[in-house]
Amino acid sequence: MRRLIYLALVVCALVTISCKEQAHSVEMHDIKTDTWSTSEEFSYNNADSLSKRDISIVVRYGNGYIADSVSLRILAISPDSLVTAEEFTLRIPRIKEVRPEEQTFLYRKDVVLGRCGEYKFHITPDTLVEGISSVGIVIGEPEVK
Repeated sequence: MRRLIYLALVVCALVTISCKEQAHSVEMHDIKTDTWSTSEEFSYNNADSLSKRDISIVVRYGNGYIADSVSLRILAISPDSLVTAEEFTLRIPRIKEVRPEEQTFLYRKDVVLGRCGEYKFHITPDTLVEGISSVGIVIGEPEVK
């Protein structure tokens, strides 16, 4: 009986440790010409198929940015090759100072990535956007409010 209890505790400990492998991921890509026009691909290696995550889009920009909003197409590919695509609009505030600015936009809240493995996200602007110096994706534990 003791062996069975010991074995159950070891299995529970291993499952708990393996589920906490990657709680937060940030990936940023620089836009070489400060004019964003092409798709940027981001990868996330998911080791936890049970926990909720928040997915956010991050944009760094400067005085060259003059638009009010940026329409994006976001394509997500799961480890089992399921593809989803949708439109998403960033409402980026203009800056009055010369210094660069960074804004984070919540894309999805409390998402459960149901498969272990590599997820790919392709983020593409609908039109050419000037003044964007980098774009990224943040996947992490949900913020508690």
